[in-house]
Amino acid sequence: MNNISDITILVAVLALALWPAIIVYLSWRREKKIISCLKNETPATKTPKLSTEELIVSTLKKMGCNPEKNEEGNIGFMYQGDDFYLSFQEDVPFVMIWYPWWGTINADNPVLPYLKEVINAVNISSFITTVFMAENEGDKEIGIHSHCHTFFTEDGLEPEEHLKLILDSFFDTRNAIKENIDKLGSAISEEDEGTKKERVIVKGFSAYKENSKPIENKQMEEEKKK
Repeated sequence: MNNISDITILVAVLALALWPAIIVYLSWRREKKIISCLKNETPATKTPKLSTEELIVSTLKKMGCNPEKNEEGNIGFMYQGDDFYLSFQEDVPFVMIWYPWWGTINADNPVLPYLKEVINAVNISSFITTVFMAENEGDKEIGIHSHCHTFFTEDGLEPEEHLKLILDSFFDTRNAIKENIDKLGSAISEEDEGTKKERVIVKGFSAYKENSKPIENKQMEEEKKK
């Protein structure tokens, strides 16, 4: 009888020792089964991400702009009365924003060498890059353009806030260049309201040339005519 009692006690001790492990194992299996059922039965609620083009168009519309896609696949739009266009590649989270033909200057203008120095100085301290180029080789009229390469996704900074911040920075850069030219004795000629034409998006920079503003000093123009 003693042997039987000893065996019974031993079995009881082993059972008590193993019971916590058995409970943990059963609980783990039950939780795993519940999670598996939830994955199979609950539909995904995460909103699919927009494509680069969809995000651009959606953001511009929220800002009150009217985006239009041109022949080259770029998206043109007006912001605060000025023309911009945005180039992109699908599935690539980087975009290039252009502020084309925001100003012009004649190739013979004596201010041109100073303008180059001003633009170089502003480019060093700004994430907006300004360049100037003629539409065709040999043209007397030189266009001034600014551009910016930026990361643009739904993650991080709100897309609408992000884009507005950059577009406003273009105006800051433009104004900084104009103010520096003014300090050198030049003034910005106001655009003749009677010569404005209807905005049409066509291929290349030419689409925006008609809205450019000359950076000319009226006094210099009169002196050149003498």
